[in-house]
Amino acid sequence: MKRSHFAVLFCAALSCSAYAIPQAWADNQPPLPVLPEQTDAQKDITIFNTSLHLAPPGEPATVYFALSNSSETAHLLTGVSSPVCQKLMGHHADQESTPGTRVLFTHLALPGNSTLVFPPGGYHLLCFGLSSNVQPNQTVQFTFTFMGGSSKTVSVPVMGAGTDAESDHQPD
Repeated sequence: MKRSHFAVLFCAALSCSAYAIPQAWADNQPPLPVLPEQTDAQKDITIFNTSLHLAPPGEPATVYFALSNSSETAHLLTGVSSPVCQKLMGHHADQESTPGTRVLFTHLALPGNSTLVFPPGGYHLLCFGLSSNVQPNQTVQFTFTFMGGSSKTVSVPVMGAGTDAESDHQPD
């Protein structure tokens, strides 16, 4: 009986260590190098049809935009930030909010020669903690960051609550 207990404990210890060793090994590895075609992603990306829509008090503002990648190379959007928002989070207007949706704009693949649109009724950004000095008919800065460390800052027009989400704002 004692042998069977020992065998079970020994097997359990081996299986636990099998999972722990690769993790420890992976944590000590240097970061993967950035591919050369990713270092200047901002040159290939156009950001247009941008708008930030104010919301009633207590609700987050919404941010809509389109991204176009003019190169053959896929690029990865790794983040969006703005000094006027304390927190930006992905959202879909008609679907349940999930952890994946909330972080969508931190790992979004932009295929080569394509355009992705984030309109009302679809995926877009929610701006929480909007600065109190943001008013309709002004522009605010948003920075889009890409894998490899490049970024692109665009001026986004501010719309009043309930205004049409389509913007004639020219590409940046």
